Amino acid sequence: MVTNEFFVTTRVGKWYVDNGTESHGPYLSQHDATADAIDAAEQVSGRKKLAAVLLKLPGSKASLVWTSRRGREGATAEPAVEKEVQASL
Repeated sequence: MVTNEFFVTTRVGKWYVDNGTESHGPYLSQHDATADAIDAAEQVSGRKKLAAVLLKLPGSKASLVWTSRRGREGATAEPAVEKEVQASL
């Protein structure tokens, strides 16, 4: 199953949410952009599709913030989902 990815990124001091060819923003903070990305991902995942929110900072790999399989990531990150998301980057 394909994962619908929402990337939280920063450009010129503003925060954006990128999903496929669409970009939403600017947001004033990383928190606001991440919250909006999670809301959008939850709506998509509510239709039985996998969704993930990733933080992509310049010069670094994307890191998993949230996935529809487990909710907010952190200590409860599911390694299989993270591998799946990283493999698709």
